[in-house]
Amino acid sequence: MTETELRPWRDDWAARVAGADCPLCGVIGVPDSDWARRFYTGEFADAYLPKSGSVPGYTVVVWNGRHVAEPTQLSPAEAAGFWQDVLRVGAALEQVAEHAKMNYQLLGNTVPHLHAHVVPRPLLDPVPHRPLPWSYLDEGRQAEDVVAGYAARLAAALAG
Repeated sequence: MTETELRPWRDDWAARVAGADCPLCGVIGVPDSDWARRFYTGEFADAYLPKSGSVPGYTVVVWNGRHVAEPTQLSPAEAAGFWQDVLRVGAALEQVAEHAKMNYQLLGNTVPHLHAHVVPRPLLDPVPHRPLPWSYLDEGRQAEDVVAGYAARLAAALAG
């Protein structure tokens, strides 16, 4: 990496890490929004199916407590609860989504609120053995009936 490739974080990054204008804080408790449909409400995290992208079943599990940017900001009990919710959602996705591999990504480089992306990698995959390009998760829009169908099947798997 050369110096010319280095770029600073956004000017308001410290404020965003502290929770200013956090879009994920704004969706906690919202069952359906333009961004996503919630299908799971846990003690420590809620799970949402984003309406963007082209990967059916792609899920974002969002910490539903006070604003934190990193898992290290949680107490041991909170951290255990968050990961239990993430794994519970992942197990439901394994039941519902036809997949070759489940990916778990903890990033927060754009939205610094603790959340995990759980991505079912399809049997026919554009880049097997490598990370899925972000465009597959972010660009375009899934049909409402596809999102609703996955939400119903995932809610049923979590209830059963």
